[in-house]
Amino acid sequence: MVRLENASEETWRSLLGRKVSIRYKLTGDPEHPVSEAVGIVMSVKADETGKAQVLIVNRRGDISTVGTDDVLAGKAWMDGDGGD
Repeated sequence: MVRLENASEETWRSLLGRKVSIRYKLTGDPEHPVSEAVGIVMSVKADETGKAQVLIVNRRGDISTVGTDDVLAGKAWMDGDGGD
């Protein structure tokens, strides 16, 4: 299992196609400061300001786009971890 707190863009790219579970911070909603995403890492790309974002698709096909700097906690399952 790989921990994703403070993960680099390179680490996120190495997880393409892997299952992840993350908790990330939200802005603009003080009643709900965090959210979660569980699914497969589909891509890692830069936003319009150049900051890395990860796209995660869940089993329903919903896509979460999260800035890698906003990830507060998370893990990725690797072969043999039971998440594949």
